Amino acid sequence: MLEEIGYEYKVIKVDLGKDEQFKPEFRKISPFGKIPVIIDHDLKLVVLHVPKCAGTALRHAFLEDGAERRMESWFDFSYDPVLKRQVDLAHRPLMDLRHTKLWRWLRRYQVIACIRHPYDRLASACREHLRQKSRATEVQVRSEPPTDEQLLAYLRQLPAAMDAHDLRWVHGFPLHWFTHFGQRPMVDHLIRCEQFSSDLEKLGETLSLPRSLRKRLRAVGEGAGRRESANLTAIRNHPDLQALANQLHQEDFPCFAYNQQKAEFQDQKLKHLIDACLAIGPSHDLPLTNLTPEMHWYYGRTSPRPELRLKPKRTKRAAR
Repeated sequence: MLEEIGYEYKVIKVDLGKDEQFKPEFRKISPFGKIPVIIDHDLKLVVLHVPKCAGTALRHAFLEDGAERRMESWFDFSYDPVLKRQVDLAHRPLMDLRHTKLWRWLRRYQVIACIRHPYDRLASACREHLRQKSRATEVQVRSEPPTDEQLLAYLRQLPAAMDAHDLRWVHGFPLHWFTHFGQRPMVDHLIRCEQFSSDLEKLGETLSLPRSLRKRLRAVGEGAGRRESANLTAIRNHPDLQALANQLHQEDFPCFAYNQQKAEFQDQKLKHLIDACLAIGPSHDLPLTNLTPEMHWYYGRTSPRPELRLKPKRTKRAAR
């Protein structure tokens, strides 16, 4: 990104094997120890980062093993002069990448991404939002899950944040925003968090990855580098979280074959917001624009929202 907009920058090598990404000097430039999108030119691979889908451990393995290979990576926050808004360089939806040089490698190389059940992911996204919000909430969620009050505050703001593509809520954006460009899948290999170890083993075999990298991936699959965190089961099973995920992430369930539970909103503020957003009516009466099935303009025009039927990944014919 910095090269694309003409800014000068300095490359600093970070030894992930020694956890240097968590040291104070690295956190000054990347406060949350973010590890970015990875491009391995020698292996002709792109490792995309779908937020809150175990991508950090996977990217660690590729970066550590690729010290002697030609690698590119992105991280940190930046203002995108094309999109005219702030972006998180480590978590960019594919619609935000189309104008960048990275896009050529998505078309030419094999692309890998991790995915996770939308309920589990949204629970983790809420915690991540609080972790980045303030020092006090960061310390809190290290040892305990978000409170009901914190969860509801997060869920009530998420629809508007998605409507505005606000990077502060990027971890809660739908899975397919990071794996598809419109209806077109851009990923060749999906790693499911629910079967992480076996999928990584299969990935190594399918791509004939170097033995050293396969060894690192095997260790990642067995839990190497995983940090302890508070249990989010109660948050994951919260009816308001599931009801909201059913609306905002509705395409992710059939696309990636995840089970969807029936859930009804218990929080009246959230229910009222979503009901208003899902209304079909005059354009300027809607609180948000991207959830309504059909927007009506006063001079007779309508703009319906199409139903997306997404394939989970590229076919061999589509991959380049």
